[in-house]
Amino acid sequence: MKRQVITWICAVTMMAVLLSGCGGSGNSGGQNGGRQTNGSSKGRSDNSGSETSAAVGREERKENDQVIVAIGEEPDTGFDPSTGGHGSITKVFFSTLFMRDKELGWTNDLATGYKVSDDKLTWTVTIRDDAVFTDGSKVTAGDVAFTYSTAKESGSDIDLTMIEKIEALDDTTVEFTLNRTYSAFIERLAYLGIVPEAAYDENFKDAPIGSGPFKFVQWDKGQQVIATANEDYYGQAPSIKQLTMVFLDKDAAFAAVQNGDVDVASIDGILAEQEVEGTYVENIDSIECYGVCFPMVPNEGKKAQDGAVMGNNVTCDLAVRQAFNKAVDRERVVNGVLNGYGTVSTTGLEKMPWLNEETVLEPSEYADVEGARKILEDGGWKDTNGDGTVDKDGTEAKFKLLYTDGVYRQEMALEFVNVAKEMGIEVTLEKVTWDTITEQIHTEAVFFGFGSGDPSELFNLYYGDNAGGAVAWDNAGCYKNEKVDKEIDEALDSTDEAEALEHWRAMQEQASARGDAPYCWLVNANHVYLCADGFTFGQPVVQPHGGRIFDNVVEWAWE
Repeated sequence: MKRQVITWICAVTMMAVLLSGCGGSGNSGGQNGGRQTNGSSKGRSDNSGSETSAAVGREERKENDQVIVAIGEEPDTGFDPSTGGHGSITKVFFSTLFMRDKELGWTNDLATGYKVSDDKLTWTVTIRDDAVFTDGSKVTAGDVAFTYSTAKESGSDIDLTMIEKIEALDDTTVEFTLNRTYSAFIERLAYLGIVPEAAYDENFKDAPIGSGPFKFVQWDKGQQVIATANEDYYGQAPSIKQLTMVFLDKDAAFAAVQNGDVDVASIDGILAEQEVEGTYVENIDSIECYGVCFPMVPNEGKKAQDGAVMGNNVTCDLAVRQAFNKAVDRERVVNGVLNGYGTVSTTGLEKMPWLNEETVLEPSEYADVEGARKILEDGGWKDTNGDGTVDKDGTEAKFKLLYTDGVYRQEMALEFVNVAKEMGIEVTLEKVTWDTITEQIHTEAVFFGFGSGDPSELFNLYYGDNAGGAVAWDNAGCYKNEKVDKEIDEALDSTDEAEALEHWRAMQEQASARGDAPYCWLVNANHVYLCADGFTFGQPVVQPHGGRIFDNVVEWAWE
């Protein structure tokens, strides 16, 4: 295959980034997913020679069913799915046993079905017998067992501690024995891409072999990964015959699409307002939710399991948490920060099948600073010394809000700080990394993004015994409610996700703004893409935190 080198893109892109700031604003950001056509030439750099060449390149790609997509950061650990952390890229090269459908239900991928034993501890999965890896070898249950055993032993980013034993019973049957009941186990069976045991070695991450819709061709580190359609794929044949994934940040990716060097790029709501000739904006609904986690216990110097001190003497007060949920104007965050590319969230669970609708706050129940001040006053928080900050029993209403780098995060956190000031609460923003956050993660409020499409995320967020455990951000606020824990236990002890629904919904009565208010949820942020005219994603799934845009890559096409 002719080597495609994109180094030249960077030079063109850097110039375009500088010039794109003069772009106009023609789209009106929308809360509902869909296309918005860009028809003018506003925002384009005046580099006609480069643009003409790029336009010719894009037309050639259309004719040859090729696409170049900017995917952001390069996966520095490579493409070994058994180590996790590769998100939707897994679906390019690999098969998973199951996958979520368009309605967040379940459908088979490599699997043909499963059954659960009466004691709910044995999950037996059957797989299809016509799947082959891109090296020509047959996919067997032994490869499935090897993949999950390797992931369990490697300490990947997926929790497999509930697995006691994995055994291939024959070429198409694999048995998972659990050490505890776990109704959401099918979510684990949809996470890992299956790798070939015979071809797996220390170099696998740099040249992966899978049974997914695309075949790995080459990785030009620091630049791009090239893949071609897998002619032996058992599923729907991809319309795109060559997929090139380039590593560019949002601004550079926007400019590269603008100039015709790249065909598809993830952008934010602000960039989406710039009109770019020959493109359209794809606005995809999301379950990616952002909110603030409150420390739920007083700071008495006690330490969590991870050794970090727990508690905050301001946020442990229910009145403070209720006041924030009452005061924050979520519509203002959607329109002002997301530029309309998102929706209000008051539960962190909007669009989820397991949402308890009765816990959703009505618009009349938030964006009410006066009402929030009344809650604080009734709770004993008053400005007794005239310094502008309310206090109670000698404790000033002051705390930090920790946030990490990411799209929209600082801007949304600032909205939280501003509304706090209106209530007489002093919140100080502090930027941290996921490596440095752990010392304060149980003593200060934390700005989080969640939304996996997995009901067991409720276990991660709210189960009492998770506080200070192996994963620092699981129940970071050290929330403990016996009724919540009981419902979660019963949910996980159910036979399947459907049976567990009533328990997931019941636990939300306490673990919501209408109950203990362990979080102040703000918004769901849509996933926004700038696409060349003629390109289509097909019908992408509702996007979770981190995105799953490649999940339906077989539907991508030039129209």
